This record gives sequence, structure tokens and C-alpha cells, in this order.
Amino acid sequence: MKEKRIGIFGLGVTGESVFTTLDGADKVDGTDKEIICWDDSEDNRNRFQTKFEHSTLAPLSSPEWSKLDTIIISPGISKLHEVFSLAASHNILISSDVQLFIDNNPDSELIIITGTNGKSTTTALIGHILTCSGIDHDIGGNIGPAVLSLPKNKKYYVLELSSFQIDLLKKFEPAISVLLNLTPDHIDRHGSFDKYCAAKARIFDNDGLKIIGTNSDKSKELYEKLKKTGDKKIVPISSDEGINCTSDTITDNFFDRKSYHMETLVNLTGVHNCENIAAAFAVCRAMGLKAGEIIQHIKSFGGLKHRMQFLGNIENISFYNDSKATNTNSAASSISSLDNVLWLAGGVFKEDNLKPLGNSIKNIKKAYLFGESKLLFAEYLEGIAEYKIYDNMEKAFYSAVRDAKIEGESANILLAPACTSLDQFKNFEDRGERFIQLFEAIK
Repeated sequence: MKEKRIGIFGLGVTGESVFTTLDGADKVDGTDKEIICWDDSEDNRNRFQTKFEHSTLAPLSSPEWSKLDTIIISPGISKLHEVFSLAASHNILISSDVQLFIDNNPDSELIIITGTNGKSTTTALIGHILTCSGIDHDIGGNIGPAVLSLPKNKKYYVLELSSFQIDLLKKFEPAISVLLNLTPDHIDRHGSFDKYCAAKARIFDNDGLKIIGTNSDKSKELYEKLKKTGDKKIVPISSDEGINCTSDTITDNFFDRKSYHMETLVNLTGVHNCENIAAAFAVCRAMGLKAGEIIQHIKSFGGLKHRMQFLGNIENISFYNDSKATNTNSAASSISSLDNVLWLAGGVFKEDNLKPLGNSIKNIKKAYLFGESKLLFAEYLEGIAEYKIYDNMEKAFYSAVRDAKIEGESANILLAPACTSLDQFKNFEDRGERFIQLFEAIK
């Protein structure tokens, strides 16, 4: 980074990685950068300064901030925060850790993955296939460690990016861009669904290969718009024109015009995972890997924790941990992939309504509702599906197990909360780990 006066706003994991990178660059190239840092959280500031004793902390009211060349902002900072208006009023460039990473690896090829749901699974699956194929690469972004902690100068980087991260990018030329789907999310950050979609669609503002899912209305609309530009480097997913995947077959109508048989995968069940598999297949075919090789490696993929994770079967009852299903579209996909579902749901609901659950409700035998939104869910399910209400997930879990054993039929106990977890848990991982503990306790 050539700029001499740099601000780092947000001192969590991202801010720490930015400071480490810039501070290390100073020592290597001998430049004398002026770096000032701030975070609105006193806990974050104290933790940061304990770790980096030589760092300089200064509030935004300090005159130093108005004299900066660049401010590197953590992606979780709202665009309504005063740091953005400060930068605009003093013509200061806004940047991010991902932009710094891209600038520091100019010879590497980028593969960017985004979408409302499925990003992490698709990114991890691509990484698994490339590892099995001996391709020099690494994965990062919104998955795994901070992107700036990745080894430098890999041939390929597969980056999972959120709308927040894409929003902060100024210059990027990915070799391949993937948009899996678009459903309402992060409206509080972007202001409207259309603005959220526009942020995601920015990954296609380049000349690289564009892979786009067509299962959601908005992404299909974007695909039709892109197609009208005459761009030939567009691969639709879940479409007769591109790559389509079912539970046991991949049909390639873009690269090879062939169909390939694939065994049903217990770690990648559901329509949403068919979309993820098709996207990963398209990326790897575009990179030159052979179809048979790709499919062989897909079969050995173990899946990700908390994402439709199959835990096991006890007395004809199967247990699935999909704690990452934090919205109704994601939960609906999981529910639709199973029959005779005993559904555990609840938490902090962040959408307007539960209508996106749609026809998936017919797969629900009984719902076990908990958390802040339990009464909202109960009101929606009234007269549609049987439900019970509980104070917490643990009570809901044991009730579902008890009911399944009494009825004696095969059943699927599914945690797909359709909500965020912050009413009773630290995050979706914490919620998923607790579900796993409950399962392990009854094995």
C-alpha cells in the first residue's frame, strides 16, 4: 500500500489482521506509515492495545483522521456510521482488508463466491476439490481465518464474500465470479432488498466468467439481464442452459453437454446443496479439471458443521444440524429435503414474515418452537402444522426425541431455526454445538 497516512476503523479480527499486515510491510520495505486506529467498543480497544502496544489509538474527533489518505474499515461497520461521512467530507479513500489482500497478491487468480445462502459450503467444496486435485490454492474471506492471514502468492484464491465485503471493494478482477442466489437479507444494512441485490451483483462488473444461480427470482432476473448484454461467459446454475444437479446426476449443458451419474450424498442433501454442487462443478470445469475427477472428489467431501450436518441415526430417528439456516429461505430448503420432519425453530427473527417457508411446511410433522420468536412462529403455523412452545432449545430437543420414540416411525429431527441466535447463544456455531452436545448425550 503506497498511502502513507492510514486509519484502521474496527479493531476485531479484521482490524488486527490489517494492522499486522501494514506494520509488517513497514518493517520490510522501510516505509514510514502513519497508522491510527479506533473502535467504538472499549473492550476491543483495550484488547487491541494490549496486543499491539506500539499502536496509536485516537477517536474520530481527533484532527488526525481528517488528514488521512485511506481508512480501512471492517465490513461489519454500518454505512450510516460517521466514519463514512468523515471520509467523504475530506476526500479520503475507503478501503478494506479484502481490497488490501487483492492488491498484495496481483499475480493470483481470484474466484469469488457470494449469495444469500450456500456460500461457505460452495467455497469449502471447491477448496476440497482443488486440494484433492493438487491445485495450488487457498480459501478465505468470510470463511476461516482473516483473509490477510492467508499465505501470499497462491495461484488461486477462492474467496467467500458477503455483501458487506463486496460493498467495500473498489478494484477487483476475478477470473470467476459466482452468485448462488438472492433472497431478502441484511436489509437493515443496505436499506432495501434492491440495494442488497445491487451490492451482490457488483461481482459481475468485470470480464471474467460469471456463474449465476437461477432458482431465486432476483438472481434469475439478473441472469436474464446479463444475457441480454451478449456476454458469452455466463453459466446459469439449475437451468437447462447451464449446469443442473439433482440428488444423483449432474447435467452439463455448457462445457461438455453430457450427464454424469453421482451417488446420493448424505453430507450434501437437499435442493440447496444441489445448487452448491452445480456451482462448484462449474467453477472446477472452468479451471480445466475433468468432470469425472470433480465428481469423485465431491463424493469424498465431508460437509461443513452446522450446515445440514447429518449427526447420525438413533432408533430410526435421524438428526440434522442446520444451525446456519438463519433465514426462512434457507430453512425451507432444508425442510423440503426431508420427510416426516420434527422441526426445531426459533431465535431472533429478522424478516418481515414467514411466507418464504411456503410449501416446505407440508414436510413438517410437528414444530418445536423456542426463543424470542416462538410466539410469532406459533401464530403463523396455527391451523397449518402442529407445534409446541418451549423456553429454550434443550427442552424443545428432548420433547422432539420423546415424541419420535412414542410414535415409533422413522423421523428426522431437524434444527433449522430460520432465525439468528443472539437471544440465547453467542452465534449460530454456539447454537449448533449445543445441538450436537444434546445428540451426543442420548447416543
